[in-house]
Amino acid sequence: MQLLLAAKPRGMKMDLHRGTLQIFGRYLDNQVFVSVANGDVIVYQREAGSFWDSQNSKILPLGSPGSPITKMVSISGKLWCGCQNRVIILNTSSLLQEHTFHIGQDQNRCVTCMVTSNVGMWIALQGSAQVRLYHATTFEQLSEVDIAPPVHKMLAGSDAIIRQHKSACLRITALLACKDLLWIGTSAGVVLTLTITSTTSSSKGPISPVGLSQGHTGHVRFLTSVELPDGFDVHFPLPVDQGNEQTCDTEKRDSTRHRPKSKLLVISGGDGYEDFRLTSSSETVGRDDSTNHLLLWRV
Repeated sequence: MQLLLAAKPRGMKMDLHRGTLQIFGRYLDNQVFVSVANGDVIVYQREAGSFWDSQNSKILPLGSPGSPITKMVSISGKLWCGCQNRVIILNTSSLLQEHTFHIGQDQNRCVTCMVTSNVGMWIALQGSAQVRLYHATTFEQLSEVDIAPPVHKMLAGSDAIIRQHKSACLRITALLACKDLLWIGTSAGVVLTLTITSTTSSSKGPISPVGLSQGHTGHVRFLTSVELPDGFDVHFPLPVDQGNEQTCDTEKRDSTRHRPKSKLLVISGGDGYEDFRLTSSSETVGRDDSTNHLLLWRV
């Protein structure tokens, strides 16, 4: 993939982790599922092509005030609801619970990241450096990925104190499944990618994602993707490394010059911008560490 832009939008607010969960919605099959802070899930329905029936909503007491539903993702016709360190499988037709299972043993950690891909559901818990893959219909855990080794590798050139601090509080902060890749955002600012294939779910050995050379100085706050409309393209100047290095050399540009450009962009938002290939400090270190940046990747 190719980094297109490292921008710092003026006045942008990205700290979404503060405050109490108030509302979280999910649209599915002419229904809207809304999780509220008291633990209930409210279901609004409508007939296809008609108005929403706001007077006859249904209330599902799936959680509690101390354990609300923090994530909802649909896969194989079911709605997966993250509640503390449990996942509740909800039948969207009957609105009945069909199954529930735990993610890990620590009840103090809730589900913070949950995304679906062609091999199953990827789930990460609050404060965890592991992401787990579960089967879409049997709910069996298929594999577990530890992000610590590849992140430590990317931080090898960083200052020792910064490296130790980031390693001590390392956790997954964002997940995105896009174009046969699982994108993983971390508290260290490193963005990782893992190739998703049919062998990913059946692999018996450890699965290790790969770190991208450019990322954020601080937390990766979110990951999302957009598809460019027909006839529209983006032309951003690539970020230039400090010193004599350039972001991409002439040979690489020549090899990709005649390739059709992908219309799919992945966007990471987070604190600061950092090139992990640099081993020496630059004049900008510390200046924009807390400034919100967007990184746009063409994949």
